Amino acid sequence: MPARNPGSPRRRNTALFLNRILTAHRLNCSMTTWMRSGERLLETLADSLTGFDHVAEQAHRFDFYSYCEHYAVQRGQLARTFKGVMKQHGSKLPIHGTVLGSAHRLYLDIRGALDSGVVAVLEELLRGETFLASRADATLEHEGLPDDIYEIVRLIRANTSQSLLDLKAMLSHASKGFAAGSFRLYR
Repeated sequence: MPARNPGSPRRRNTALFLNRILTAHRLNCSMTTWMRSGERLLETLADSLTGFDHVAEQAHRFDFYSYCEHYAVQRGQLARTFKGVMKQHGSKLPIHGTVLGSAHRLYLDIRGALDSGVVAVLEELLRGETFLASRADATLEHEGLPDDIYEIVRLIRANTSQSLLDLKAMLSHASKGFAAGSFRLYR
């Protein structure tokens, strides 16, 4: 039986081959992890647009309409851009399914809040925006996130942060007994 030589070309080739497989597996796992996180963020972004549309349609109050319209336009542009970039990276976004289920739950939560008054609507919007911010943060934490995905998610997070600041200011204003409509979003 021939002596085993750990430095033989055959062993080196096998080691290189196994190393390539391991590296590819790590990259693939990293990609599928951030891809799933990005798809969940896109779903939550779609839910926020549904919520904005519903509040704007049902509230019949200029303050809510103005806030929702302002952020819905920006959020819609960000969502379209993000969806396109995700598709370029191979995302297989569901056409229906989970987005519709989440949007329906959000619709029911907002509907209940609209029946309960201004503070309840602001709290529900705040809850939704906080959840969107957490989804954006979770996506940004992934290693191996492509630069274009990172940039659009960073913009989504910045938009959500500004929305949260506006909502908190409106809630504080309304909680002090002032009409939420007397709070001006745009400085």
